[in-house]
Amino acid sequence: MTKKTTMALCLGLSLNFAFGAVLPQEGQGPLFRSTDKQLEETFNWACNMAMSYAHDGNDPVGYWYEAALPQRGAFCMRDVCHQSVGAQILGLARHNKNMLTHFVENISEEKDWCTYWEINRYNQPAPIDYKNDNEFWYNLCANPDVVQACLKMYEWTGDKDYLEDTRFTNFYDKSLDEYITRWQLSPEEIMSRPRFMNLPENFDPNYNFHACRGIASYVENFHGLSVGVDLIASLYAGYTAHARMALMNGQKKRARKDKKTAEAYRNLLDTQWWDAAHNRYQTFWTEEHKFYRGEGIPFLLWFGAVSRPERIRASVEDILQKEWNVENLSAFPALLYRYGYLSDAYRILVSLPHVDRCEYPEVSFGVIEGIVCGSAGILPSASESSIGTCYRLADKGQDIEVGRLPVFDGHITLRHSGAAKSRLENHTGRKITWKAAFPGAYSKVKAGKKTYKTIQTEDAKGNVTSTASIPLENGDSLTAEALKI
Repeated sequence: MTKKTTMALCLGLSLNFAFGAVLPQEGQGPLFRSTDKQLEETFNWACNMAMSYAHDGNDPVGYWYEAALPQRGAFCMRDVCHQSVGAQILGLARHNKNMLTHFVENISEEKDWCTYWEINRYNQPAPIDYKNDNEFWYNLCANPDVVQACLKMYEWTGDKDYLEDTRFTNFYDKSLDEYITRWQLSPEEIMSRPRFMNLPENFDPNYNFHACRGIASYVENFHGLSVGVDLIASLYAGYTAHARMALMNGQKKRARKDKKTAEAYRNLLDTQWWDAAHNRYQTFWTEEHKFYRGEGIPFLLWFGAVSRPERIRASVEDILQKEWNVENLSAFPALLYRYGYLSDAYRILVSLPHVDRCEYPEVSFGVIEGIVCGSAGILPSASESSIGTCYRLADKGQDIEVGRLPVFDGHITLRHSGAAKSRLENHTGRKITWKAAFPGAYSKVKAGKKTYKTIQTEDAKGNVTSTASIPLENGDSLTAEALKI
């Protein structure tokens, strides 16, 4: 399929497509339309921009998309982790798996259990980040971030290679064992670790490929940093993700161990990094054993490392008070929708096509995730054979339709007709549980000829959501409507 054909699919979103559309081919994006034309235009822009960065298998590296600075012809670990859900939505599952495979299979003891931070289209470590196994650039958040990304890809696709392929399981094991030991990242050691570690004999602190071989954060410009708050959050997420994967593989003892370790990292954040006097988290811990403030708070939410609603609210307010670069901004719509900040999520979402450096690949992929997972509230889970949906626009009277969205072994089509009525068609290749959620307090949901009781929950902002669990056979469709009885 040519790129021109893909663009036409993305632009043809205002067409009256019916439920039961044929399964899209690899690389075809979903169809999207909404009565909110600004949202529709934002999706169109993001789809076109993101697909312009997708490449077929003609390059030596195989299927890939750009996930680094534009024109570099490469993909880095951080950006792939943060673009992978948007890529899956656009039908780029083959690309995601190929790129993640290249990362996991290149972990090695010679690199102190790092892999290649950035790989180019020629299937080589990008020269701008790598000279040899002793001299390269690397951010230590990357390994646990990849573990979390692989779990997300399993939940979207049901591809068991993410759970069972030895290249992946070896990466998980090394990243959560030997990597932790080699870089002194355990909960007991991380606050006392030195700034520079695993040094070559000719170590030069002024040479980036020495000094930046193991940056303890995704923040790269803070002098003296020995631990970033985002590193601790990433380790929490990596162990949490692996605990879930271990449980799926029947490894109950390992799952318990990983969950316990994850909670130890969260306890560090709650007890040592929380600044009660200023109602906020610290972000940097230095070699002088002092806290400083800077970037990093968004990653606490990205990695789901904050559990207390009042601290989530404080972190969101902390974020909203500052200006951010596009790398951070691209993740905000999905994050803010997740935590109930609907108006702020929408405001940032529709502004992203117009911000400076909007051509950075992470932006368009983030917009796609922000709309499909945020505005439309779609969340698949292969491990539970379930699909969650929830209308999340602040304007409760708009319609949203996402068609031929790749999920599991097929696709779904979802239509929200305002905030209280949704229709889902299941062509995933399996029977699913539709977790049909609606904003507001509803006692029951009617679907077909049956009614289902709801479970009511609150997000961090205090918004009430009512969810009904509805069985839906493969090939069937249902309309669910929230009822106040």
